[in-house]
Formats: sequence, C-alpha cells, structure tokens
Amino acid sequence: MTAPLLDIEDLSVRFGGHEAVRGVSFSMGRERLGIVGESGAGKSMLGRAIMRLSPPGAAMTAKRLAFDGIDLLQTDMRGVRGKRIGLVFQDPRFSLNPAMTVGEQIEEVLRVHRSLRPRAARDEALKLIGGMQIRDPIAVLRRYPHQLSGGMGQRAMIAMMLAPNPDLLIADEPTSALDASVASGVLALLDREVARRGMAIILISHDLDLVASFCDRVLVMLAGEIVETLAASNLAAARHPYTRKLLSARLKLEA
Repeated sequence: MTAPLLDIEDLSVRFGGHEAVRGVSFSMGRERLGIVGESGAGKSMLGRAIMRLSPPGAAMTAKRLAFDGIDLLQTDMRGVRGKRIGLVFQDPRFSLNPAMTVGEQIEEVLRVHRSLRPRAARDEALKLIGGMQIRDPIAVLRRYPHQLSGGMGQRAMIAMMLAPNPDLLIADEPTSALDASVASGVLALLDREVARRGMAIILISHDLDLVASFCDRVLVMLAGEIVETLAASNLAAARHPYTRKLLSARLKLEA
C-alpha cells in the first residue's frame, strides 16, 4: 500500500481559549483535495498550520503532522516551505514583495530552491511566466506587483510557487478575488500544471461548484472540525446537515 504524501492526526490550533482548528485528521496522496466551508470554518488556518505558518500567539498541537515521511513538527521548515510545499494566497498584492519586480522575485526563488545561476534563473523565470499564458512575459517580469491586474498578479504568484517544482500546492481561495472570466483562466492554469507535474493540490474554497468540478475528494469544515469527507463527484449527495445547508444556499443564490 502506498504511503500517504500528507498524513495528519488530531491537529489543533488555539488562540487563548478559542480553537480555530479542532482535532483535524486526514491523509492524502497525489490527488486534488478540496476543503470547503463558510468563512471562519478554519479552512485557511488549517492550510497555514500544515506549513507551520500559524500567526503569533497561536498554539498548534498534533499527534502526527507528516509530509512524505518527514515529521513537520520537528523538521526545519526552511527545507520544506516553497521547495516541497507551495502556498498560493487569495490576493497576490499581500503576498508579493512591493519593492521587487516580478522577475526579481521569481529569480530569487529559483536561486534559493534550485541553485540556479543568475542567467539560468532569468531564463527559467521567463519560461515560467510564459507558461502562465501571459501575452508579454518580458514586460510582466519587469513590472512591480502594483502594476499588475488581479489576474496577472495571481498568475505571477502561481508561477513563483511552481518554480521550485513542489510536490504539494496549497491554493487558498486563489480565484475568489477575481472576476468570473479571469478566475476561469487561472483555474485552468492550475488544472493543467497539477496534471503536467503530477503533484498534489489542496484547494481551499467556499465555492462548492468549483471544488466539485476541480477536485477528486472534498473535506467539509465547520467550526474548525471536519464534519464530512466524500468524493467530489458525490458532493450533491452529501448527507451531513451542514453540507446540505451549503448546497441549499448555493441553489437559492442561483435561483
């Protein structure tokens, strides 16, 4: 039996007396895993906890938090973050360095995580941005984050996270800040790259239709806990009352 790529047992994140994540356990292989739930359900906190990026003041505990056989509770995360696990945030304006051009930032990732020399890093950065279906990749590499549209910034962020060739990509609401047509293009890029690279992805979203169409399996979170796990193709047949309410709310909005 193949060992899971990510294996989590009884993971909790606390802020004082409040548990943002409560006793979460799941494992995954090289698959497309969706995590859904309303705002405040603990989805984003779970994604950050996997990378041990919980905010100051948070207390994180787990019986097991392992990635590809590595104990993430004990290892130096500098060898894992970015290189083995990438994280795409919702809004690139708050993730990209405003004082560096897009090209400088991608090249820095390539030098640090893949030990490329400056010329090779520049060539690879151009290749990565070109692969994001950007019309003028050279111009984009020369721009600063504030000079990019939301969709362009998100594509640059995805290129940067893919630069080290990670085994797992955590995408936290990667399209929610974009209009429908741009979001569709960004999601298609993610879909293509996940398939081409054979990597795993955790897609965090409140959009049940998006998760059902993109993912293999879905975890439903409520108040920091996983209340239901099911195949994405069976999402419409969910049995937990909370999942049913989410589906019902979606249908009412569409009506």
